[in-house]
Amino acid sequence: MKKVLLCAGAVVAVGASLVATAVFRTPAADAACCYFAAQEKDINQPGQKAFITWDEERKVESFTVQPKFEGNAVDFGMVIPTPAQPKLDEMPRDFFKDLAIYTILMPLPQRIWTGLDGEREKGRVFGGKRSAAPGAALDAMEKKEKGVTVLEAGVVGSLDYKIIVAEQASGLFDWLKENSYVYSGDKGTLDFYISKKWFFTVMKIDPKQMKKNADGSYLGEVTPTRFTFATDKCVYPLKITQLSVRTQTDALFYVQAARQMDLPGDLSWMHSYRVMWLTFMLGCGANADQQRELQERNQWVSAKKAKDPKYETTKLEWARKLGDDDIAVLEDPALNYAQLGTGGLPANDKAITREDFLKEVWSEYEKNRSSNDEYAKNRLKQLEQMYAPEKGMVVKMGREGQQGPPQYMWYPAREAPAEDVKALARLKGHLQKGQWVTKFRKILRKDEMTDDLVLTPVAAGKEQEYLRIMPTSPP
Repeated sequence: MKKVLLCAGAVVAVGASLVATAVFRTPAADAACCYFAAQEKDINQPGQKAFITWDEERKVESFTVQPKFEGNAVDFGMVIPTPAQPKLDEMPRDFFKDLAIYTILMPLPQRIWTGLDGEREKGRVFGGKRSAAPGAALDAMEKKEKGVTVLEAGVVGSLDYKIIVAEQASGLFDWLKENSYVYSGDKGTLDFYISKKWFFTVMKIDPKQMKKNADGSYLGEVTPTRFTFATDKCVYPLKITQLSVRTQTDALFYVQAARQMDLPGDLSWMHSYRVMWLTFMLGCGANADQQRELQERNQWVSAKKAKDPKYETTKLEWARKLGDDDIAVLEDPALNYAQLGTGGLPANDKAITREDFLKEVWSEYEKNRSSNDEYAKNRLKQLEQMYAPEKGMVVKMGREGQQGPPQYMWYPAREAPAEDVKALARLKGHLQKGQWVTKFRKILRKDEMTDDLVLTPVAAGKEQEYLRIMPTSPP
C-alpha cells in the first residue's frame, strides 16, 4: 500500500545586528509537509527544510521543500497545496546542504594581545563602541473522477507528479485511495484547502532509494523540488502538516525577499533574537533604552512560558541583505568564503598582512626596548603561528586622536571542508544580490498548526542582520 505525504509550503531563512559599531546585525518558521499514515503502516515527519522566495511586486512566490521522513511504508506520496497552479522545477540534491554551509556564522573578532614586553595590554577583548563589521504537461486532460480534475502530469527529477483540483474533500479522499494512496487522514483538513480553491500537487516517492534502518524502516529526505505560483501574500501552508506530526516537528526556513521577512505575533523570531542581542550588548555598554527593551522582552517571554510551559521561541540563525561580497562567495567560493561579511569594517580600520603586522609589532617594541629580547623574539614567533592568513584576518584599528601603540583585531575565518565550500557555486542564480535572506528555525507543536502561516515584512529600520555568533543564547 502507498502512503501520502501532504506538504504545505515553505518558509526560509539567525543573526547579529550592528553592535553600536560592533559588527552584528539582525535577521522565520514552520514545516510545510504532512505525511498521511497508511493503514498498518507508519510515516512520521520529524523535520523539514524549506527555501522561500517572495516577489511582493509581482505577487509571485516560490518555495523549495525537502521533507525528512521515517517509516516502514514501501512507497508513499506527497501532496502539496498551493493557492494557484504551480510550476515545478528540480533543484540540486544538496541544495539545503549548500545553504547550510553558506550561512555558517562568523566567529567573533578578538582583540590581539601582542605582549612582546611580557605584560598583557589593557583593554577588553571586545566591546565599547567598536564594531566587528560586521513538468511536463499532460497530453490530454484526464477525465474528472469523483470531483477531482487532473490539470497536469509529468516528472520532475526522479518524482512523478500530478497537479489536481478537487470539488470536495470526500471526493479527493476517495480519489487518493483509489489511486493507491491509502492513508488514515482527515477530510476536514483537505476541505480547509478545497474551500479556498487551492491546487494540490501529488508526488510519488520511493523510500527504497533512501537509507534503511536495522528494523526495516526507512529514513531519508526527498529530492528538493521548487514550486512557483501566484499569490496575493507570502503564505506557508502549515495546517496540512499537522496530519503527519506525532507531537512536534523541527522546521528550518530560509526566506529570500526584497524586505526582511518574519512570522507574525508569538511566532516572531524577534522574541528570541533581540533578547540574545541585547544581553550581549550589556557587556558592550548597552544604553538605557536597550536595557529597558531587554527587561520588557524578558518579561514577555517569561509571561508567555508561564501561560504555556511548552512554548518555544523561533530562533534566528542567520540573516543578511546580500551585497557584492556575498555574491562573490558564489563566484569564487575558495577565495571568498572564509571572510564573508567583513566588508563593513569600522571606520578607519583596515586589514593588513601578517607580515606587516609582525613588522609593526616589532618596530613598536624596539621603541621601548627591554633587556628581554629572547622573550620578545619567541613571542613574535607565537604571533606568527597564531595569526596565519588561512586562519583569519588581522585588522589594524583606527584610533583618531588617541595616543599609544597601535591596536589590532583578529577576525577568525569560517571553516568548512574544501569540497563543501567549492560546491557553493551551485547556489549561483538562486541567491540574488539586493535581497534579504533570513534563516530561522521553529520547533512546532502539533497544536500550533491550526492555520497556515502568512509571512510579514520587518518594519523599515528594524531589520536585523546576523552574521557573527554571539556568546549569549536566545531564550
